[in-house]
Amino acid sequence: MNWLRAFDASARHGSFTLAAEELGLTPSAVSYQVRGLEAQLGHKLFRREHKLLNLTRLGHAYLPVVAKAFADIDASTWNLFGKGFEQEVTLRCLTSLNLLWLMPLLGEYKAQFPASRLRVLSSSWSEPSLGESIDVDIRYGDGNWPDGAVLPLMHNEVIAVAPPSLLGSVPHSDLHNLPMIEMTGVVDTWRHFFALHDPKVTIPEPTYKVDQSLIALELASRGLGIALIADVFARPYLERGTLIRASDTALSTQHGHYLVLPSDRNSHRPEVSNLVTWLQSQAGSGTALHTVA
Repeated sequence: MNWLRAFDASARHGSFTLAAEELGLTPSAVSYQVRGLEAQLGHKLFRREHKLLNLTRLGHAYLPVVAKAFADIDASTWNLFGKGFEQEVTLRCLTSLNLLWLMPLLGEYKAQFPASRLRVLSSSWSEPSLGESIDVDIRYGDGNWPDGAVLPLMHNEVIAVAPPSLLGSVPHSDLHNLPMIEMTGVVDTWRHFFALHDPKVTIPEPTYKVDQSLIALELASRGLGIALIADVFARPYLERGTLIRASDTALSTQHGHYLVLPSDRNSHRPEVSNLVTWLQSQAGSGTALHTVA
């Protein structure tokens, strides 16, 4: 069992040193246990090249078998001895999605999983984490990240929103004359919007450029301009009446929100699977965890 634990941790981290930190052992002890397993099996599981640790073909094939076996043991222990056995799950989420979509739902999550221990982190950009052990990472983009298994979460339309006071001052055909708020680093811009809404107009430079949807929404709600925002973010402001839709035109976004399960973590843990399934049910995507094994 110790040999298998050493193999599992070393494969997930790609390092005897990091595996040793997880297991509370020395790197030499982990290396010794992996060699013992390889001797027992009669095959090499890792290629050791210039201090780099890479799985062999057989190692790649064996890892999901070992990971599933540990997940089954964890699940059985969890079912037999109660939910108090749950381990902490770390979820990282983009700040705007965290505040505008996730936070209002967490009470329901806690009611469904009362023994859960959830650690929630925020991020500004969709990039691999550095120095943090993340179990589930919510990112925005094209879904092409090499550091883990990727599951679709949600794709939203992008809509134009404005405060009622500002929008009432001009006809809808003159939206381009209002101060515009634009997000940096996105592919769905005011240029794309007006190409659909009114392709004949000359689009001025945005008055404000911001890096988060929450900032854009707050600027707009204070009467400082119109914002182009994913409808999932605008929904709370629309429901309160702080903002209204400035046009029936909507962009079908080229990017979306995805769940990334980093390859250096055990995504088969029951508490991780439960969180993934719950997030997908809330977003309406419903893609099963096992489809990306």
